[in-house]
Amino acid sequence: MLGRATGSMTLREATDGDAGRIAAVHVASWRETYAGLMPDEMLSIIDVDARTTMWSRVLADPQAAGCVGLFVAEDQGNLIGFGACGLQRDEALAEAGFSSEIGALYVLRSHHGRGVGRLLMAAMARRLLLQAHQAVSLWVLRENVAARAFYTALEAELISERVDGQSGATLVEIAYGWRDLSRLLR
Repeated sequence: MLGRATGSMTLREATDGDAGRIAAVHVASWRETYAGLMPDEMLSIIDVDARTTMWSRVLADPQAAGCVGLFVAEDQGNLIGFGACGLQRDEALAEAGFSSEIGALYVLRSHHGRGVGRLLMAAMARRLLLQAHQAVSLWVLRENVAARAFYTALEAELISERVDGQSGATLVEIAYGWRDLSRLLR
C-alpha cells in the first residue's frame, strides 16, 4: 500500500486484474465530469469494454504505452479513482522542459474533497522523480472549472492552450504544469 487518504481509503499500484475496474471508473468519471461540457454523442460512445481493452494493454506493457506509473484508489475494496503518468507526448511541452505528463486523473464525484486526488498526484510525482523526471504537465478541458481549481490549489502553472476539434465539437484544453515535481509531495 502506498498511502492512506481518510478512513478506509487506500492507494496502491494497479495490477493486470484492475483493468476492468479502472475502465468502469474511467467511463463513470467521464460521464459525471463532462456532461454538459462535451457533446452527448462523444460521451455516449465511450464504453467500458473498449476502455478495459485499452487499460489491459497499458498494464500488460506499460513501457510500450509510455506509462511509468498507474495507481488506483480504493474505498473498502471498491475502486474510486486512478491516476496514470508517463512520458511527455506533446512536443512543445517537452521542449518547454516538461519531460513527463499526467495522462489520467479520475476520482468518482462521490469521493471528491477527501484527499484522493492529492494522494494520486503525490504517488505519480514520486514515481516520476524515481524515473529522473523533474517537471510534469497535464491537459484539462477549459470548461472543467472544478479540475482547474484543484490544479491551481496544487500550485500548478498555466503553460499552454490548444483547440481540439473532434466529433463536430470544438474543445479547448488548458495545459498546467509543475516545474518542480517535489512540490506535489507536500
